[in-house]
Amino acid sequence: MSRPTGRTRPRLLGRRPVPTSRPAPWDPGLQLERTTLAWRRTVLSGYGAALLIGRLLLDRSPVAAVGLAACATVLVTVIGARAALRHRTADTRLRTNEDLPDARLYGAVTVLILLVGVMALATVVLGP
Repeated sequence: MSRPTGRTRPRLLGRRPVPTSRPAPWDPGLQLERTTLAWRRTVLSGYGAALLIGRLLLDRSPVAAVGLAACATVLVTVIGARAALRHRTADTRLRTNEDLPDARLYGAVTVLILLVGVMALATVVLGP
């Protein structure tokens, strides 16, 4: 009977030994999945806030409300598409040990937050 090369874990309850090796540099699947879900939650909460404030602004200035809500809709669509693309790109690049995607998505989320802030400010300034 030959001994297996490399280190192995001891047998536990009749299981076959599992060769030990260096762990992967990331958690395959789950880390990226959690990040993608966090991006989705961020985008949906920003969109919900934009539509809610747009509804409050509708009574004060319908043109501003519709225009800002349209901008928020376009921005949320772009952020959602970029987040999905970032998920696929990051997964591929992690597996091939390349650099991760750039941070342009953070800039788009910043613009969404600023847009929600402008909408809230317009609601307060225009008053009842």
